[in-house]
Amino acid sequence: MATLQDRLSEFITDTLPNEEISVELLCRDNRGTYTLPYPCCRFHQKWRNLNSDETVTADVIGWRPFIKRKRLKQSP
Repeated sequence: MATLQDRLSEFITDTLPNEEISVELLCRDNRGTYTLPYPCCRFHQKWRNLNSDETVTADVIGWRPFIKRKRLKQSP
């Protein structure tokens, strides 16, 4: 299992992206870290879900440029 430091090393944590750039967010809660499954952007000093335009309320600890990844097919 990846440590928090391993996960953080894959993300930008010391600056914010330019507004309206599509990014992937690394978030943290009481269970650990996770990435959001949709692209987000920083707009008017808030994180926004680009699919729904809703404000992201998660504890964001890092970001990186969003790259659409193919989901693996699950076996039946």
